[in-house]
Amino acid sequence: MITEKHFWKSIYTWIKYLNYQVVHRNQDDTEVWLANKRKQSVAIFKFGANSTQEVRFDKSRIQDHEEDIITFLGFKPHNYNLYIYTDKTFTNENLDELKSVKFKVKILRQKEHIDQIMPNFFVKFVFNRDANHTKGFYKQRALNNNPIEKHMLKFALVTYLLIIINIIIWLSMVLLLNRFSDLKLLDVGGLVHFNVVHGEWYRLITSIFLHYNFEHILMNMLSLFIFGKIVESIVGHWRFLIIYFVSGLFGNFASLSFNTDTVSVGASGAIFGLIGAIFAFMYIGKQFNQKLIGQLLIVLFILIGVSLLMQNVNIVAHVGGFIGGLLITLIGYYFRINKNKFWFFLIVMIILFIAAQIRIFTIQEDNIYNTIIEKEMKNGNYKSAEDMVQHTVNKSYADDETYYLKGLINATTDSKSEGMATWERGLRNFPDSALLNYQLAVANRSIDNKDKAKKYIKSALKLDPTNNDYINLNKELSDDIDS
Repeated sequence: MITEKHFWKSIYTWIKYLNYQVVHRNQDDTEVWLANKRKQSVAIFKFGANSTQEVRFDKSRIQDHEEDIITFLGFKPHNYNLYIYTDKTFTNENLDELKSVKFKVKILRQKEHIDQIMPNFFVKFVFNRDANHTKGFYKQRALNNNPIEKHMLKFALVTYLLIIINIIIWLSMVLLLNRFSDLKLLDVGGLVHFNVVHGEWYRLITSIFLHYNFEHILMNMLSLFIFGKIVESIVGHWRFLIIYFVSGLFGNFASLSFNTDTVSVGASGAIFGLIGAIFAFMYIGKQFNQKLIGQLLIVLFILIGVSLLMQNVNIVAHVGGFIGGLLITLIGYYFRINKNKFWFFLIVMIILFIAAQIRIFTIQEDNIYNTIIEKEMKNGNYKSAEDMVQHTVNKSYADDETYYLKGLINATTDSKSEGMATWERGLRNFPDSALLNYQLAVANRSIDNKDKAKKYIKSALKLDPTNNDYINLNKELSDDIDS
């Protein structure tokens, strides 16, 4: 037997999993209209019908007012699906209409009949799951008018997939890498200015799926769950994915424009882009009340406040992601609505993109590998530092500073002569290195080989004549020789 619970559960399922929304209901809620604007489809759910004539009357009522319905909906439906929930027995032949206005009519008298109106196996499965919810539960959620709660109700497939992918990558790193050092994050695709300008562009994407620690991924995934569901509900799966990745890329471009000596990871740039998209929706729709804006701002301020308390927060990436999400949403909306505004926002986005590229490739780069080596040395982890040196050499990213640091490691862990041998080897690879010439001058002076020390300091001064350390050492060596 069909019941009101089945009626409201069907409506709830269509809203949650098929992205329909309530556009009309009659006074006693026995007739509810759902619409999907992107599919240009209307589904009419009616509880109670006594005869075929009554169903035909419902059809003619819609046909007679088709123009008014189109104006009310804002689009012309390709078809109307009329679902009648009734326990009455009457003939249902020839109720479909396939001419100017297409009708598909289904008479549902048993719970088993409802499977016929579910478009795929997944929706049938979730509908038929055992649930202890009441008719009131489904009705209240189906008719909820709070904009945020309406969007949070929807099944956001892409948002869920992104969360699952991030968690799988996180767990894989926990199991395989054990710890999340800068070196490990650098190896698996963290965003670094030095590597990107040397051609490793894949890091612009891989870094979005990496996280520093449990708190980092927990915060980001909670934020993605909230803002991702809202945006995906509004624009659909593929448009949401475009906004997400464009925002993530813009956040990473902003990060590369200002951060040259850090490893940046995380989905927060893309997530702040979703927040930017929501603000764009509010600007476009002009239908969000003060309560809704207040709720969004509170969530945003909480997110920003908590993120500021965490380590390694990349504020620049957040700002860049927000701007990217705002602009790509406005560009997508105005593409068909207003060409002038479309071109304006597109040009703004292109200008920001070009400015970021100029900044990225003209700003002085820092060899991140040397930064990590030096950090490990300061923490007394000379074995890790030495492994990092070898790693840097293997990737062909070693420079004169790499050999300088390796010499310091050898001098500390082995002997001064090993350190000097390393600096000499580095000088053969980088003969124009003032740093290595200076270090060899200092080392030779410490073993009283002043002739060699003088030779190296003169080479250093020739390469960098304004360096005060080089000038002072040269003067000291000259005074020693004169005395």
